Amino acid sequence: TTSYIGRVEQLMLYRSDVQKEEDWLKPNAVLGAFEARAAKKSVACAQNLSKFTNPEEGFQELSVDLVEAAVAHCQLIVVSKFIEKLQKDIPGKGVKHQLELLCSIYALSLLHKHLGDFLSTGCITPTQGSLANDMLRSLYSQLRPNAIGLVDAFNYTDHYLGSVLGRYDGDV
Repeated sequence: TTSYIGRVEQLMLYRSDVQKEEDWLKPNAVLGAFEARAAKKSVACAQNLSKFTNPEEGFQELSVDLVEAAVAHCQLIVVSKFIEKLQKDIPGKGVKHQLELLCSIYALSLLHKHLGDFLSTGCITPTQGSLANDMLRSLYSQLRPNAIGLVDAFNYTDHYLGSVLGRYDGDV
C-alpha cells in the first residue's frame, strides 16, 4: 500500500494533465492526483518533523498535519483498490458499469471535499478542480435512475435510512 512512495521524486513533480471533464473518468488521472497528494503531504510532514530536535514534540506539534497525511494515504488506498477491482471481470448485466459510476463518484467526491489539499499541493489546477466538480454532477445524473435500486441492495430499514420522502416499499 506504500509502493507509490518509491516514486516520490516523480510524484513531487506531478501535475495533472486533465483538460476536459471526461479525463477525470480515466483511472490514471484519478490515481495520479491521489498518489501525488498523499506523497506530497507525507514529504511535507517528514520535512517539518526533521526540524524538531525532540521527535515527540514534533509529533505533538504536527499532529493535525500527520492526520491529514494519513487520511490522504487511506483515501488513496481505497480509491486504488476500487479501481483495481474494476479491472477484473464482474458478473451481471450492467453491474460493472454501475460500479464504475460509483467508483468515479466516490473518487471525485473525495477530490471535491479535499479540493484545498489537491490545489495547495499543486496536484491539480483550479480549472481542473472545476472540471472534476462538473463531471461529478454529470455522474450524479447518470446514477440517479438507479439510486433506489442501489440503496435497496443494502436492505436498509426505513428507520435506518431516515428519509423524509422515501420508504422501503418505494412509496413516497
